[in-house]
Amino acid sequence: MKHISILDIFYSIWQRKRLFLSCIILFFILSILYIFISKPIYNPTAIVKVSVYEINPKWASEIAWGGLVPSTPIDKVGTQVEIIKIITDDVLKDNGVNLIFEIPKRLVKVEMKRTIVDTIKKDLKYELKLRNDSIIVLKDKEVLCSGIFDEEINCKIFSFKLKKLNNFGNEIKASIIYKNYPKTIDEWMKNKIIINQEGITDLVKISVLDEDKYMATKLANDIANKYIDWTVEQERRIARISKNQLEELLKNFDLKLDSLKSIASRLRLDTLTLVSYLLEFKPSDEALAKLIEKLIANANDPYLKRVIERFYSKDIDFAKLNNTIVNYLLKRDTVLSSILDREIAISKTVSPSYIVSYASPPYKPILPKKGVTIFLSLFLGTLFGILLSLVYDILDRKIESIIQLKRYTHLENVQFFNNLNNLRLYIISKPNVKFHFNEKILDFRNYDKNEADEYVIVVRRGIDIYSYIELLNNYSNKKCNITLL
Repeated sequence: MKHISILDIFYSIWQRKRLFLSCIILFFILSILYIFISKPIYNPTAIVKVSVYEINPKWASEIAWGGLVPSTPIDKVGTQVEIIKIITDDVLKDNGVNLIFEIPKRLVKVEMKRTIVDTIKKDLKYELKLRNDSIIVLKDKEVLCSGIFDEEINCKIFSFKLKKLNNFGNEIKASIIYKNYPKTIDEWMKNKIIINQEGITDLVKISVLDEDKYMATKLANDIANKYIDWTVEQERRIARISKNQLEELLKNFDLKLDSLKSIASRLRLDTLTLVSYLLEFKPSDEALAKLIEKLIANANDPYLKRVIERFYSKDIDFAKLNNTIVNYLLKRDTVLSSILDREIAISKTVSPSYIVSYASPPYKPILPKKGVTIFLSLFLGTLFGILLSLVYDILDRKIESIIQLKRYTHLENVQFFNNLNNLRLYIISKPNVKFHFNEKILDFRNYDKNEADEYVIVVRRGIDIYSYIELLNNYSNKKCNITLL
């Protein structure tokens, strides 16, 4: 069988260009419908520099040798990402996720709203009646739940709390809209909240995917702000714990210092007593010198020897004790300074973290991606058009293309022509070759079949395969040139 080239495939597709173009147009129309039908998804992003700091400062590690302050590992960025995810859950609860209140903002404020179940199949709207003393929620004129201002009102599928800002005499009509997608906070966390570390830095991107770009922007910024508040409170909490530990340590130092000072006073008293005792030997300021002189003169005098040893022993003990007291006083001063640092930290209002960039409502949605969608539709349409054209070419029982001619011919030495012009050029290029034509061709001699060197078979498009095979068998003993018209 003759080799089928890429050009043959293109020619076969060209012969079925209507089918090919129909596939492309169909996929293009589907992509346009998808773009118009699908709701735009926005992706506002806030970037936060997270807090990566050592919980215990240097002074704590110096004091930790006594086991009074436990050592604490350093917080990493990954840990902060997980903390932000936990905070995100609280922010989603605070924002109510799926609940929209249409109420007069100057009179009433929403203090809390929360989705409870996830079995809603479509958006639901509830009538809300506000009076000076009560709140009523109705669904199809049926009371769903009721309560009063400043208290949590639990309905079947959601709960909320309203605060009255100003007094109003008449009844106010408002509404609550329960948005269907996504139905639960878990679905928001899985499908719509993206919290990732940016590269290997200490920056974390907080992105929210939603159809409502303003809601998504608010959530991203609320998560970032709540994390900053959390870091401030966390530093205060650690400072309070550290301060309590240091105050306990200060109490221990004070108790030990009191004890050491008491011992020192007694020890000094004993020494003075000894000096007074020595002076009784002789009414002179040089009593000790005289004792030493007597001891040198009479080295074996046991009484004098005991007196001198007792005096020096007491004096050395007092010097050591005094050094210990001085060291404790220095440590006590360090602890007092650290307590002051902790008190400053407790009163801090600035977080060790900060928001690098707030989320803002994006101008363009990230989904649907119109350019990518249209390009993909054209690509798929082209691909399916080629496949369908080739499949149709294989299944078609009539010869319409060069591919089919090459598929059904069994001659190895054969030339294929798409039209008579190409055939004429070929015949002119071989003036010494005798050609036999199965159909008359103008301006060229048609030699007898037995005299001819080559045959030229003219095949009309749409000929049945079996008719073509029968025609081909009549010219199978010599080289054939097949022309498809």
